[in-house]
Order: sequence, then structure tokens, then C-alpha cells
Amino acid sequence: MSRTATAPAEIASERLASVVRDVVDIRRQIAGLQAREARALAEAAAIAKEWADAEASQSDADFAHRSVAAELAAALRVSDRTVQRQLGESARMVEVFPETTSALAAGRISLAHAKAIVEAGDRITEPELIAEYESSILPYAEAETVTRLRPVAKRRAQWFLNETIRERHVAAATSRAVQVRDLDDGMAELHVTAPAVIIHGIHDRLTQMAREVSDADAQAINDAREAARAAKREGPAEDAQRAATDEAQRATAHVAELLNARRSLDAIRADLLADLLLASDPVAHIGTRDTGLASIRATVQVTVPVLTLLDSPVDDPFDSIALAGHGPIDPDTARELARHAPGWDRILTHPISAAVLAVDRYQPTKKMRRLLAVRDQHCRFPGCRQSTARSDIDHTIDWAHGGKTAVSNLAHLCRRHHTLKHHTPWTVVQKPGGVMEWTSPTGRTYPDHSSSGVHFATDAEFDPAPF
Repeated sequence: MSRTATAPAEIASERLASVVRDVVDIRRQIAGLQAREARALAEAAAIAKEWADAEASQSDADFAHRSVAAELAAALRVSDRTVQRQLGESARMVEVFPETTSALAAGRISLAHAKAIVEAGDRITEPELIAEYESSILPYAEAETVTRLRPVAKRRAQWFLNETIRERHVAAATSRAVQVRDLDDGMAELHVTAPAVIIHGIHDRLTQMAREVSDADAQAINDAREAARAAKREGPAEDAQRAATDEAQRATAHVAELLNARRSLDAIRADLLADLLLASDPVAHIGTRDTGLASIRATVQVTVPVLTLLDSPVDDPFDSIALAGHGPIDPDTARELARHAPGWDRILTHPISAAVLAVDRYQPTKKMRRLLAVRDQHCRFPGCRQSTARSDIDHTIDWAHGGKTAVSNLAHLCRRHHTLKHHTPWTVVQKPGGVMEWTSPTGRTYPDHSSSGVHFATDAEFDPAPF
């Protein structure tokens, strides 16, 4: 190869150097904007605090924080719970960790670095110790990745804490929880936060059980293969040979079926966990008090197009099955649920607007509640996903002020937003079709459309022709 011509690697390096400079500069600018946003959110938190301090009661003070968070959340089209948490986190970082905020503003660290520093040092209470902690960890943060920073920051923070590991563990154990995060394609994640020894113990037991199942599956495959080999041996007569060939084909197909159905260890662990949680009794909590836990069974709400129950060979993408609080699920799962369902709600929707018109049941009050649950599916404050099961049915125009107990004047609001509506300047008007139009204290309006109006809406291609 000639050394006079520029090598491809050199050309690539020259081009890449420019790209790297651009990306580094962009990330520096992004960090600066994130610091600016943190300071703005901290200012919003200060406004909420001043408002709260001026209120007469503690409950009214809490509504001040909620209202400020709701204003920002509605403008940003995000959950107000998320914004309220961000207000607190930003105020904590800006006010308590000023050097970390300055490093973020200068682009020397990323927002992820800043959060790791704040989280690790969050238990340090004395300002002078926080300053020492920051000065000891920031040089490391500016030179390392976030994944390397976190364990070092936690160890450095230990130097400035007055609590023992026992005290911290007892406090942390109160935060144990189970949470669900929805994924695409009919899947979801179950997050469990609990003491590490319990979580590792659960994983170890599931692993041992999964290996037993996996070994049994492997043995079944080996047995099927041996049967297939035995069937392929020639018989002494023509009829026997033909029968042996047919048996060999069936045995080979059985081996292929077992191989296709074989699950990974992770998949077996997930299946075992589902079986244990859905079918077993919580032995550690039954008998200790009169809880009735053993009789509780899981409940889900599924909206199923009638053709799906007929096992239609064609899946209509515009008329999918919906699991309340999640979204589309596959037809096979819906049909399996239908086979075991004790009863049905027939949901009647408008063929064009998709508004829910009625739910067939006899008792009017229960019928109205079912209709609202289907229409709303969750709290009707913009961005809130709290389920109807955990929400109140609120009169949009108060009953005491002449509001009717009718679907057109009712909507689900979680307790947080129900009290926000009654104790802050936020107002709401219910428009036709169940549209809730909220007006914030600053005068901005935010419409919230019912989920059913979106889920049951038909595609324009299949709209009925005009009369």
C-alpha cells in the first residue's frame, strides 16, 4: 500500500474529531440548560413555599405546592406528581448543593452526575459537611462516568453521616413497595423494592425452581429423541417398516414441538413467579389476624370486540382488545380471560364519535358507575393515570350548587386532584363528549379527553358513509 495517499483511518479520524468536539459542546450546553431549568424549578418551589407560609392551615399549605406543580405539569403535559417531586429535588440541589449546581451549569458534569452526588449526600445534614463532601467528590465526578461515580459517592458520603448502617436500613425498609411500569406489545414490568436479603432470596428460590423445570424439560426432549431413534429402526416386515416410519415422523414432530416450547431460565422464573403470586396463599400473613387474604383473587377490566370472542382469523388493528390501565393485549389472552369471566358489561359506543352511550346492566346507580369507569378509565386531571378504582366520582358542578347527578356532570378524580379542585383556584368545566376543560390559576386552559374516546375511535377509512 502506498504511504503517499491518506489512509482511510486517518480520514475517518479527522472527520470524527470534529464530530466529537460538536457532541461534547452540545452536551455542555445541555448541562447548562438543565442547570438553568433546575434553578427555575427551585424558584417555583420557593414561590409555592411563600404561598404555603402565608396560608392559615397546614392542609392549605399543601394545596399551594400542589397548585404550583399542577400549573407547570399542565403546561408541560406531564404528571403533576412528577413535577412536584422535581420541584423538591431541584430546590434541594440548588439550595443545598450549590457547587454541584455550578459544576452542572458550567458543563463539567452531567445531570446524571449531579443526581448521583445529591442522592448519595442526601442524608448529610450539616452545611459545612455537605460542602466538604462536594469538594471531595466533584473532582472525581468530572473525570469519571456516572456508573463509577455512584459507589464512590456513597462511600464518600459515609464519612459525613452520623447514622449507623443499622439505623439507615431500618429507615430504608419503610420504603419497600411494589410498582408496575407498562411496556409495549402487551407487556409490563413488576418492580419490587424490599430488603436485599429478601429480594436475593426470592431470586435464588425462583432460580432453583426454574432449574428443576428446565431439567425436566430437557429430560422430556431426550426421551422424545430416544423414542424417535427407536422408531426409525427397520422392522422385519414391510407393514412393520411402514408403521415404524409413521411413528418416527410423529416422534420427530414431537421433538420439534418440545424444542419450540422450551423456555429460557428467565422466562421460567417469570412464569413461576406469576403462578406463585396468582395461585398461592400468603402464608406469612394468614392466621396472624382476620384479613381474609386467602379469598382475594386478581381482578382486571378488559374491553373485547365481540368478533374477537368468535376467534376471528383477522385481527382488526383499529378495534383492538384493551386492558384497563395498560392498553392493547393479544386476542388469545383476551379469549382465555373470557372463558373464566363470571359476568359481562356490554359497552355501547357511538359509531362515529366513539363516545360511550350506555353499559347494559339493570341497577341504574351501578350502571352509571360502570359507564363512567369505562369512559374515564383513570383520573380526569390532565396527565394523571390514577385508576378509577382509586378515584372518587366527582360532580363537576357541585351538587350543593345545583349540579345534576348525571354522566354529563360526573367524572373520576383521584383524591389528590379532587381536593385540588375544591381547595385551590383551579376550575373545571365538562364539555360534550366527556371532555374536561381545566383552567389554572394563571388562566391557562388544558382540555382532558376521555380515554374511551381515543380507544374506541374508528379509523376514517371505515367511517360510515353520510346519509
